[in-house]
Amino acid sequence: MFKLTALAVVTVFTSLLAGSTNAIQIVGVSCSNGENGLIKKYPTLGTLPNFPALGGFPGVGWNSTDCGACFELRYAGTGRAIAFTAVTQSPPNQAVLCTDKFLELTGFTLPTVPANVQADMLRVPRSRCGFN
Repeated sequence: MFKLTALAVVTVFTSLLAGSTNAIQIVGVSCSNGENGLIKKYPTLGTLPNFPALGGFPGVGWNSTDCGACFELRYAGTGRAIAFTAVTQSPPNQAVLCTDKFLELTGFTLPTVPANVQADMLRVPRSRCGFN
């Protein structure tokens, strides 16, 4: 299992999956049910404290203890950093973010958004993502 405790460089991809609407049922993501699933407290993506700063991260699959973990992504091109809640998995060394937050992080606009960028990723306390 992938456990990130130090700074890592990842390729960040955009996706309309995770943040398109707050009404998307959480059953549509890897971290839905199971012992470590988020559905017990959060029936839709919009009910998560950090919505729409949600994403897919390495090692975060069904019933993962990293469901709901908080990761900060920092993009050197803007100097911006945003904390994201892990709700689904992504391939190794990649993070998948909703388009709105990807644009906020990188400063791109929708017509000019690249398919991916390099960013620094660091696991941070869940409180940074609004969890108690």
